[in-house]
Amino acid sequence: MDRISAMPKAILHDILARLPHKEAAKTIALSKTWRDTWYSFPNLFVHWAYFFTKDDVPLGKSHRLGKSRRLGKSHMFSGLDNLIDYVTKRLLGLCDQGLALEEFNLNLGDLVDPALVSFHLDQWIRMAGEIGVKVLGLNLSSDYGRWDLPLCAIEAKSLTKLHLGNGIRIGQEFLKHFMKLSSVKMLSLTHVLFAHERIIEPFISHCSLTEHLTMYHCYIYNHLSREVPLESLFLHGLQKLKEVDLTGIQEVHIDSPNLENLCYTTLNCNAPFKLNFDSCTALRSLILIHLQNIANVDKWFLELFSKHPFLESLEILGCSMPERIDISSAQLKVLKLTFCSNLKEVNIDAPNLLSFYYHGADKPVISFMRSSDLLKVRVVTDVDFEHFYSLRESIWNIPQKILASLSLFIKRSFLEYGYAYLPELQVSSIPPSIKHLVVRVPDPDHQALYGRLMNYLFSSCFPKRISFTCGDHYNDTFIEFFYDMLMGSKKEECHCSSSDTKCWWHALKIVEISSSFMTNQNMDVKDMRDVWQLFCDEKATFRLEL
Repeated sequence: MDRISAMPKAILHDILARLPHKEAAKTIALSKTWRDTWYSFPNLFVHWAYFFTKDDVPLGKSHRLGKSRRLGKSHMFSGLDNLIDYVTKRLLGLCDQGLALEEFNLNLGDLVDPALVSFHLDQWIRMAGEIGVKVLGLNLSSDYGRWDLPLCAIEAKSLTKLHLGNGIRIGQEFLKHFMKLSSVKMLSLTHVLFAHERIIEPFISHCSLTEHLTMYHCYIYNHLSREVPLESLFLHGLQKLKEVDLTGIQEVHIDSPNLENLCYTTLNCNAPFKLNFDSCTALRSLILIHLQNIANVDKWFLELFSKHPFLESLEILGCSMPERIDISSAQLKVLKLTFCSNLKEVNIDAPNLLSFYYHGADKPVISFMRSSDLLKVRVVTDVDFEHFYSLRESIWNIPQKILASLSLFIKRSFLEYGYAYLPELQVSSIPPSIKHLVVRVPDPDHQALYGRLMNYLFSSCFPKRISFTCGDHYNDTFIEFFYDMLMGSKKEECHCSSSDTKCWWHALKIVEISSSFMTNQNMDVKDMRDVWQLFCDEKATFRLEL
């Protein structure tokens, strides 16, 4: 007896919602019950890949029905006909049953010119609004002419989330029509074209309940009727606005006192930009990406935390910085610096900081004036022989309290650049301990230098855990070497002094090998080699204890 099919339709709908869209659609072949369940399912997801293949020839404006068939493109039009028939039947089925539409997402990709389906698009949007659509997402082709968004798209009183993507134009008629997007809480505009810049402000401002706004590389017509990037944006009067994500706008002014999260990426990282969010005093998270030539950075950092006293998370990615920055905040909990050029010194005075992340090729000196006992530090960097001593100096200058939470990820081995003659290194004492060290395995061609490489690493820091990743090549020879070195068979190669103070090698007590694929047992080197041969992305992880 099929007990699942006998369950209430609400439960069957919940099952469909948990399946990938394409797999959920296949349930119509199981039985009449599942077919009826599918056609009453309130979520409608339509993706071009369900009806076409990547090898299909695009249907452009010149590829009309008769001509395309003469050219042998009937398969493509068959796919388009199936898509149109499928969407229309699904919407009519919900309408006939008096059921509401929770979500309608349509993605036509780059295969279909919106002009070929514009009539149906208008019809679908109208029908979706009539049956109470709550979430509407439209992503059309970016290679052909744009489809004009119909006014009925903004008249659905039930609409709470609206995403407009490629191939969509918001026309002049929106200037004359009273906006009715008062129920929309989440608005996302990606590669959307506005017929006039005066449309943008009323279009957004009439979304008075909007809490989340995303704008990604939108355009307007200039006086020559050409599409040009949107250059400026003024957001004001949105009292409910909590999150803003903007990309590709050089001048931004935000006046939203309840804004909590802001992410901003410039259009042209080499051009001047203006970003004013001074009135957003409730801001808690700020992400800045690809900003260059920030004027008066020291003053900017100082004023940032005084103007936004609740700021807890700050992330700066790909920005041009001065050689030294000072960050002082009693509220800051998360700080991320990723590929910030020119940076040589970072001074952090944040007693409540819980997480610090640095990723970049440079090796700035990072100092913590005050820090929390719960702080976790993660550093991801490239290291070759040329940068070794700066790495060693940076680590040895960090207080042990901070080092105990440090996870260091070295993406490039010292041997990558062919330094055939690394000088000998005298290791006469145990270096400072860190939480975790991750290193990309060196090239198999440098076996003679493995021991010297590890001496260099362990003279900088002693990790409680050390992991090795394959990188671009598989090398179990190095893992076997390292295992033998830890287990003592190569201790005669140690260069520590003959005094009572011994190096990490002699002080080592416990060595354990682990893998996420074999968590219930302590592995040996053979187990690790077998796992690594099957899963090249797997890490060989050693737990060490002095």
